[in-house]
Amino acid sequence: MAQDSKEKNTIQVNGFSEIAIIPDEAIINISAIKKAMTASEATKMLNQQVEDIQKQINKSKLKDYKLTTDNYQVNINRIYTKGTSKDSGYVARQNVKIKISNPEVDLVKAVQVLGENEEITFNVQFGISEEKTKSYKETLLQSAIKDARYKAELIASTMDLGPIKVSNITYSSGGSFDFPRPQMEYRMMKAEAADAAPSFNPEEQKLTDNIMVVFSYDQD
Repeated sequence: MAQDSKEKNTIQVNGFSEIAIIPDEAIINISAIKKAMTASEATKMLNQQVEDIQKQINKSKLKDYKLTTDNYQVNINRIYTKGTSKDSGYVARQNVKIKISNPEVDLVKAVQVLGENEEITFNVQFGISEEKTKSYKETLLQSAIKDARYKAELIASTMDLGPIKVSNITYSSGGSFDFPRPQMEYRMMKAEAADAAPSFNPEEQKLTDNIMVVFSYDQD
């Protein structure tokens, strides 16, 4: 990128790095829903369902997991038929998320015990833990810097620009990774759960980083 005559000539390059790794954590997303004629009854039934899910997970004897809930809501159960609507009680909903830190050992056990619950549907996602992401941060940045220098030196040598040196650095990425993607969804009957032990082969996900570096060179 050429500057005016009062400034040195510059080359601006984007250094990029990427690592593909196997996810080290699994997330089970459960949709809990209950309907009743009153809001209080729907809420009570939903709370009981979430409590039952917690008991089921405890039954599976997972070694390392975290159960959280969000998106709690209670709405009128409005039914639409042939252009008209009719209110029929209330619907209570809540999302339940179970993060499993050792999926190789615990995921199948969790899925099998949840599969015994005929009233819920859930999907399984895989992701890269924060700890593992941090462990690759330095390696990714070093690779991005080397990539930036390699590109700049290749440009300089190809175009006979002479020696180059760093003039400016812009870095704000801090790394990024693929968002967890659903791998499969379950709604199994109790009879099926005992005979349908699932197998999981999570896809590789990518950690990336980038840095913008400006190199200057002297040229008459």
